[in-house]
Amino acid sequence: MDAETLRRALRRLDAMRLARPAFVPLGRFAAVVTRDGHRLLLMAEDLSVTPGLALTGRWEPPVAALLRRLLRPGALVAEGGANIGAHTIPMAERIGPAGRLHAFEPVPELLPLLERNLAFNRVAAQVTLHAAALTAQPGPVELLQDPTHQGSAHLAFEGAAPRYARRIAARAMTLDAVLEGEPRPLDLLRLDVEGAETLALRGAEAVLRRSPRVAVVMEWSPVMLRSRCDPAEEAAWLAALGFRFWRVLPSPWRGFRLEPVEPAAMAALPHGEVLARRDAPPG
Repeated sequence: MDAETLRRALRRLDAMRLARPAFVPLGRFAAVVTRDGHRLLLMAEDLSVTPGLALTGRWEPPVAALLRRLLRPGALVAEGGANIGAHTIPMAERIGPAGRLHAFEPVPELLPLLERNLAFNRVAAQVTLHAAALTAQPGPVELLQDPTHQGSAHLAFEGAAPRYARRIAARAMTLDAVLEGEPRPLDLLRLDVEGAETLALRGAEAVLRRSPRVAVVMEWSPVMLRSRCDPAEEAAWLAALGFRFWRVLPSPWRGFRLEPVEPAAMAALPHGEVLARRDAPPG
């Protein structure tokens, strides 16, 4: 897509801001204005992120509301699975120029969209992009992806469903290595890495230990996790580090509500979002 086509699309979006959400198709791509006023370039035919943003102008509203509540200006944040930036951008806005957000995304097609979206929304200065998967060990990895779901890329494992037919060569990093030497504790870690969340946490153990007030907001799917770990053991490990757990659920009043979960019950939870934190959650 040439620069002039993109400029025309952005002008059309700006003209439609009062009627949010606004959606403009651009061949293989599309542009949308969210209900919060963010401008996003995305894959038109993607069946993971695009339909929700196009139809509602929102992405994972309970998670978005919780992230807003947890973050403050100047915070240090990391995000595994940034995709096109639907959560990255509001988090970067919330922490402001004094904050720093490390965003990890290994899928090559998504990285140019993520970079442009950060620039469109004027938050690129406080975001460090890493073209890598966030996991337990550094080095080369293979991802499997359903080509119709750009957000489905996950670390390859035996027995993956046939629809995950696309193979992607990528590299992996650990959060401990990236933040080695960082004097500040981590304030928030957002993980949506398709069943590798506990691997990312294992690769961040040193950071977690030196960040007493860190909040971890992550996708938690025992079915997906079991291809790589024992969810019960991983929950017990986090509990031994002092973490407590809450399910993140929708609420009509403030966007989210938190339901406490005992560590022993984590392995039986349905697919959803979880907050892990040592101290009490936001009221």
